[in-house]
Amino acid sequence: MKRRQRPANQPEQYLYRFNQTPPDAAMCLEAVYVAFSHYRPVWNWCRQCFTSQNEERTRAAGPLHRAKLEDFDQIYYEHPNCSGGRDTFLHFLPRALELAFLKSETDYFLIHYTLRVGLWRFDKTEQDALRTLFCRVAINWFIHNDTAPLLLPLAMKENRHEGYVSDCIIQALLTLRVDPFDLVCWLARLKNSKACIALLDLSITAYPIENPSYYVLDDKADEVVQRRAVDALIRLTRDASGRVASDKRLLRLWLWAESANPPLAREIEEVQSSLSDQRQRLTRSERIQARIELCAAVRKPEEMHKNAINRIKIKDR
Repeated sequence: MKRRQRPANQPEQYLYRFNQTPPDAAMCLEAVYVAFSHYRPVWNWCRQCFTSQNEERTRAAGPLHRAKLEDFDQIYYEHPNCSGGRDTFLHFLPRALELAFLKSETDYFLIHYTLRVGLWRFDKTEQDALRTLFCRVAINWFIHNDTAPLLLPLAMKENRHEGYVSDCIIQALLTLRVDPFDLVCWLARLKNSKACIALLDLSITAYPIENPSYYVLDDKADEVVQRRAVDALIRLTRDASGRVASDKRLLRLWLWAESANPPLAREIEEVQSSLSDQRQRLTRSERIQARIELCAAVRKPEEMHKNAINRIKIKDR
């Protein structure tokens, strides 16, 4: 049976399944470089934030694939408009993700900052490339103990930093609109210590992602819609983790961990004892409302009309 093609004018999806069969690491990273290759830096930067030497150093950084982080990452410490705006920010984004996404000593979280400049209104090709990249990173990390193609600093390879790496990857997937329920189910099915700890952390986290402190959008009025959508995504994520990390599921994980990883079994016991007061479960109508709010931030205003509710496909899973 021939598969129906998606109409060219069909509105953007608002949530995506976790891609369990992405291309290999190198192909995923190259796709991100290609997707963002049309952006060019805008020069003559703010002299209150950058000296002429700062700007010249970035100008001389060379081909993006080989640029050193210290030659351009100062742009992520300042307001995007101080270094030429969104185009400069996105020109360097592929290399910044490759080198700095997992650097704990930086004062910026790149996916969070990308949300600040309107991630959910980016071209679909750009969002798809980022989403596929982080699905590959998640598979490599939670199954193969590797973060390829993203650099994992030597200091972060110690076991005590595993939780930080897992948290960064999960936040990126959620911010890129991977369906929280699908993501949490995938983690639960892996049944390994790293994924189990990530599931436990997610089930007790009040803010799995956060709203940026400020937005840099073409239309300032859109900020209200974006903030409301982030809050909706937080509610959907907490609802998903609450449904998947049920007492029955945690019991099964505990039975497995009791022999395979006793320290993990004790952690499951501690989390389970506190979860009854922290689980957030949405009603079906609340879930639909959250998805509508998320949809409003993803689709262009002209795509959201009075019948939008009827056009949103809701799967009450």
